[in-house]
Amino acid sequence: MKLRIDSPRPDFIKEMAEVAGLFFYPLTLAEDEADLRVLHTEEVKDGLRRCDIRLSGCLDGGYQNSETPQKDPLTEKRLHKRQVKLALYHALKLATGKHPAWGSLTGIRPTRLIYEALGEGLSLNRACGRMMEVFDVRPENAGLLATVVETQRQLPQAAPHEVDVYIGIPFCPSRCRYCSFISMQVGRGDLLEPYTQALLREIEGAIALLAEKGLTPRAFYMGGGTPTALTAEQMTRVLTAAQPLMRPARERTVEAGRPDSMSEDKLRAIRDAGVERISVNPQTSFDETLQAIGRAHTKAQAEQAFHLARRIGFDSINMDLIAGLPGEDAAMFESTLDWVSAIRPENLTVHTLCVKRSSDMHRLMDSLPDEEAVAYMVQLGRAAADGLGMNPYYLYRQKHMAGNQANVGYALPGKECLYNVDTMEDTVSVLALGAGGISKRVTPGRVLVIRAPNVKNVAQYIDRVDEMLARKKELWAD
Repeated sequence: MKLRIDSPRPDFIKEMAEVAGLFFYPLTLAEDEADLRVLHTEEVKDGLRRCDIRLSGCLDGGYQNSETPQKDPLTEKRLHKRQVKLALYHALKLATGKHPAWGSLTGIRPTRLIYEALGEGLSLNRACGRMMEVFDVRPENAGLLATVVETQRQLPQAAPHEVDVYIGIPFCPSRCRYCSFISMQVGRGDLLEPYTQALLREIEGAIALLAEKGLTPRAFYMGGGTPTALTAEQMTRVLTAAQPLMRPARERTVEAGRPDSMSEDKLRAIRDAGVERISVNPQTSFDETLQAIGRAHTKAQAEQAFHLARRIGFDSINMDLIAGLPGEDAAMFESTLDWVSAIRPENLTVHTLCVKRSSDMHRLMDSLPDEEAVAYMVQLGRAAADGLGMNPYYLYRQKHMAGNQANVGYALPGKECLYNVDTMEDTVSVLALGAGGISKRVTPGRVLVIRAPNVKNVAQYIDRVDEMLARKKELWAD
């Protein structure tokens, strides 16, 4: 679909295109000939700003709304943009007959709007009502948001001196076709040892920085990539060096990830380091799907890895699944959920397939299930989690998700992952180590969120690790 937008506010066009993306994918912006044209006009009269959207081309129709301009410039720009986006959303909804699952929302953190409303003094029930009334979020998803926020409010809240610590291992046994993360295939493993040595240096500097600034780790999380791409000996060295970052933390997680990279010696090294929570991520129980998406493991290997982790002593295990994988229908996804329910992990994360431009999934677009099927899969995931006694505790959305759905993390009471909540709500400072890690300093009241990224390229990270440390020191300079 080619889209042309004519607007007196060129600074709003990107966000308007994102709204159109709720109804059409793939979508590209055009400056001349297009399948769909959006004409945006507006005027201020009698103290009201009237926004008018007209559609032409493959769709005909339009929508108008009116708002009172605000005196504060920042508030005015935010609400003005919201007004235009809502006008376009309703024009497209009327013209297509579609009602996206999350209404007009294009941001990744729907819960942010709930917390914003609570900060204004609204009750949780009224805040969810606003989500339906203003943003046209479907009632079931507004209710899901309410449950997520209720669960989050019962978790330990971060103190001003607490930070989360993230260590990234950007290696994988093979690259999944849907993956857009910063990772590279292990191959012969030539970069594993140089990377480990650079990481040890950054860990040493991070420990000194926390001590100097009087900061305390709140949550420790090792992710990737696939952390178990490291050898058991390398894993032991990294986690031993990181003990001052781990011991004071309220929780310690290693996203072991790919079953084909796990072994008893690696899992024992992780458990012996004091880690209580890991992820064993099968994504699906169908071997043919695993092969199609580039995961070099089987259902049997995933189950074996889970039971091995349980025998070693892990009492908090997460399993990731993906709704909307190529070639799968609702019955297959339900079969995968039945399999996971029988295994009984403490956490279940139900992702919705997201087709990013940087991934290889475009080759399999013709075999993806339709929006209705994906929506039903997501409903099945909620029901399965409920059947396991789990509550939804964090949620986020991405662009280009199948059926405009969401990723939802479920957990048994007391088994929620603080790091996941902190990251998705963007409320806690993060000290991120490793290639591609993004450190983040969140000031009190979230007045400012300042970031300092590490370089993404592994070889550059190895050569420039001292520079990465300098960036963190500058981030916490005052």
